[in-house]
Amino acid sequence: MQGISDDAIKYADEFVKIPMYGFTQSYNTSVSAAICLFFLSEKIRSSNVPWELTEDERLYVKLDWARSSIKKL
Repeated sequence: MQGISDDAIKYADEFVKIPMYGFTQSYNTSVSAAICLFFLSEKIRSSNVPWELTEDERLYVKLDWARSSIKKL
């Protein structure tokens, strides 16, 4: 069996094709995800889309992290 199952194809919302160069015949899931995230992050950083968190959002994320990091006695 090669590739994804018929059920995975049936229930997929979209498909992405990642070009492969050299002797590579396939990428594992983590490598595929990393390639996609790198490509998307480069695209959004070079766009005019306001993608960064606001100062309030940053503070909320930091406080949430601190609360979840502190061990309860």
